Amino acid sequence: MLHSVANPYVSDSLISRLATLDESIEKVNTLNNLALHFNDSDPEKALFYSKKALSLANKLQNVEACALSNKVMGQLFEYQHNYQPTINYYLISIKHYKKIGNDYELAGLYNKLGRIYITNNYDYDQGLKHFSMALDHARKSASSDEIATALNSIGGVFYYQRDYATALHYFNEALIIRQKDGNPKDIAASINNVGEIFRLQGNYDEALKYYDKAVAINKKHDYLDNLAINLSNIGLIYSDQGKTTEAVAYFLKSIETTEKTGNNSGKISALYELGKYYNRISAFDKAITSFNTMLNLSYDINDLQGLANASEGLAIANEGKNNIAVALNHFKKFTHFKDSLFNINKTEQLDEMQTRFTLDLKEKELELKDNEIALLQREQKLNNFKQWLLLLSLVLLTFFGLLIYGKLQSRNRKNRLLLQQKESLNKAREALMEAELKSKSNELTNFALHLGEKTKFLEAIKKELKTIKQLGEEDKDDRLKEMMVNVQQNLQIQKDLDEFQKTMHEVSEDFAKKLKTRFPNLTKNEERLCTMLKLNLSSKEIAALNNSTIRAVEMGRYRLRKKLNLNQEQNMIDFLQEF
Repeated sequence: MLHSVANPYVSDSLISRLATLDESIEKVNTLNNLALHFNDSDPEKALFYSKKALSLANKLQNVEACALSNKVMGQLFEYQHNYQPTINYYLISIKHYKKIGNDYELAGLYNKLGRIYITNNYDYDQGLKHFSMALDHARKSASSDEIATALNSIGGVFYYQRDYATALHYFNEALIIRQKDGNPKDIAASINNVGEIFRLQGNYDEALKYYDKAVAINKKHDYLDNLAINLSNIGLIYSDQGKTTEAVAYFLKSIETTEKTGNNSGKISALYELGKYYNRISAFDKAITSFNTMLNLSYDINDLQGLANASEGLAIANEGKNNIAVALNHFKKFTHFKDSLFNINKTEQLDEMQTRFTLDLKEKELELKDNEIALLQREQKLNNFKQWLLLLSLVLLTFFGLLIYGKLQSRNRKNRLLLQQKESLNKAREALMEAELKSKSNELTNFALHLGEKTKFLEAIKKELKTIKQLGEEDKDDRLKEMMVNVQQNLQIQKDLDEFQKTMHEVSEDFAKKLKTRFPNLTKNEERLCTMLKLNLSSKEIAALNNSTIRAVEMGRYRLRKKLNLNQEQNMIDFLQEF
């Protein structure tokens, strides 16, 4: 990938200017400009200047300077794909921008956070939440570019969730705004997105019209990274139509375009689509070549998702060539990479929750400190007032009555302040308990997803056992020994289920009591279903955990709605969240 080279004259100018400045907001801005200037060419130097800017902003206690400095620090880490500190600094920046009511900056930060959750953790709920907040602030600030970004991103969430009709609605809204703004890169991106929806809906002629428009814009302005995506999408259309020559040609054009820009991530995506197509048409040797290239490239840039996809593709291709041992080896690698991705995502989600918890705790501590300061100030004023009354009492005996009255008032005020402080402390404790419960519930949900992944693994083993029946006795024995080792490593699912049941009981104990009090006729299975729905598990996840079918879960939900006396307009999950 080509990186921009820092202009030495610009950096020298900024550094010379920095030497003349006292500790001020202007110096904070100059340090942030230097950090952004060196972001591409010297990341370590960029972080050095950014840290100095943030330190000075905190020292000056200027809210706007603190907001900007945290935002710049987050941008530097995001550029390095170090997402956890990115999220931390963006959240702190948001706290500051909220204080000054800067809706434009809030819209941009929420759009950035939403994109990180979608692309890094595939957390669509968090992504949609942040994009919706971005849209709200963007509309308040009348920022058309941030409005279009939020609309396009919301469409992307529904696209990933395969709600194509809703996705198309948001993509079209974003396209209309971007066409008015006139930014060709954004326009081409929105046109491509609309084309994607038509492709997935099977309307290939309409999809090609949009892709061709996007290709023309990206070629004209030399937006090669976006052009590579367009070419790969066109290849997918010809792949679906069974046009082998055209499909392969466009996939290869996409790969060639990524090589011109050094976009390794784009090249990995294009190789993945090409390899999948070769597997689909049983061109297994070519598939192996594509996936091996993809695997090596993924190792070079440490792309775990790419490694997992390449290993899965190689397993399928070798199975197609009847290289069962090689296929099994690649499948084991695929499982390893998937588990690593799961563990990384789980750790990042827990870190993000811890960050939010710490920020909320600091806010509560600040509120308590403010209350203490106010109480001391009031007490000081009351003491001064007492002294004044005592002096006056020496002159006029009649002021004794006023002094007594003042003491009574002072006592009442002090009692009220103490009561207010106790109330603040109780609220802070309740907030801490709620945060801990939420953290445990999120951990339980992640655990449930992990169990679902293990269930899928065992289903894959079951399918492979059927294949072994067709082998000779010697091959069958070797394969069974390999299978026994592999299965033994994954037989902890019952232990995981027991631990899941125990943790679910701890999280839902209070909820179950409230539910039983209001609906005493519920069965144990229905109470269990209520608990899983409160944890926002899908029907597919519930079916996997209960070893039942999705249809059985849906029927259970239908009967549960009747017992809970819910009408058609009421959402059962929202209803259960109120307990």
